[in-house]
Amino acid sequence: MREIMSIPMYKKIQQDLFHMIASGQLREGDRVPSESDLVRQYYVSAITAKNALNELADRGLITRIRGKGSFVSKSPYSVSRLDNDARSISIGAIFPTISSTIGQTYLMYLSELCQRNNYRLWTSCSQEDARIEMELLDHFVKSGIQGTILFPVVTEMNSPTIAHLIDGGGKAGPYPLVYIDRYLENTGSSYVTADNWQGAHLAADYLLNAVGQQAAILHFPLCNSTVTERYDSFRAAFFDAGFSFGEKNDCLIDDLHLLDKSSENRIEHIMASIRAHLARYNELRGLFCVNAEIAQIAYYTVIQMNRKPGVDFEIVSFDSPLLPGVHFIKQDLHTMVLNAMDLLLAQINGDFSVVHTRVPTSFIYMDTLPTEPDSLRYLIKGPNLPF
Repeated sequence: MREIMSIPMYKKIQQDLFHMIASGQLREGDRVPSESDLVRQYYVSAITAKNALNELADRGLITRIRGKGSFVSKSPYSVSRLDNDARSISIGAIFPTISSTIGQTYLMYLSELCQRNNYRLWTSCSQEDARIEMELLDHFVKSGIQGTILFPVVTEMNSPTIAHLIDGGGKAGPYPLVYIDRYLENTGSSYVTADNWQGAHLAADYLLNAVGQQAAILHFPLCNSTVTERYDSFRAAFFDAGFSFGEKNDCLIDDLHLLDKSSENRIEHIMASIRAHLARYNELRGLFCVNAEIAQIAYYTVIQMNRKPGVDFEIVSFDSPLLPGVHFIKQDLHTMVLNAMDLLLAQINGDFSVVHTRVPTSFIYMDTLPTEPDSLRYLIKGPNLPF
């Protein structure tokens, strides 16, 4: 699902002219359309046309000469007319971690795509640190990497700085950047995510059908777009079904040190939080875990409390925890990478239209026990669950 965000007309004119320069339609020294030309072409006021040209001049892309007109100064991203002997496109990718299955899968698909198209791929890891994330992105820009796909850190703290970078920061035009998996609010760039709302609603629908109101969501603090969307959707599903949503249904795993990789107590803390919630509300018979890590810990916590996942206790995870009896929401990571690359290449070619893409998810029903000792069998249920 794509949603193209509306932009002011002066920005639209800038993007169109930028695309003409970046693609080589207008080359260095060429005269660009005048204010009066733009007024007639776009049906805008003279001040709107003037503002568009002035911003391009401020970024150094055009030179305005009184009495003569505006002329192209330089082309920062000339890639659409690459000759056979020209250098290939350089793509950057920054991940918060590559230890997770999600990060590894994104990297694998990006590598395959870049290799197939002769793009050069530069990757790095921010280690879930907002400061490192910004340093890496700044380094990519200064190194001449033409565009970057960014999987933001979990706390999503860099919105103002990245917004300044994307807008050009007073330099030679906006920098091509597309978010994947998570996104930063109010930065004016495109993103590609799973349809977190749809996926969480599928999980909630299953649990509400299986155990009624005796289900809770396990989640970290709502500090990023992914967790917030999944939490809001799960909560909304209760109201849609005519149920109330209270403290029993909301298990927050809150610890400021959970992101500290040196903490030896991370798993123990998560397990203790789950155990305390289930002990307090022992009537609960189902859990929705917002990621696979929480689901894995929840699975063993439930077993320790003498309950049987998939038998007398339901667990649904966002992403697969690879455990029997634990159903999960599957993301289409391959399609997400393809969409992110398409949007990034469009920006590199000068089209900075803001596009928000949410890729549909599927509900995966897991058997309680594997049919063979070393395998797990699952059935894919589409968006409309037959429950």
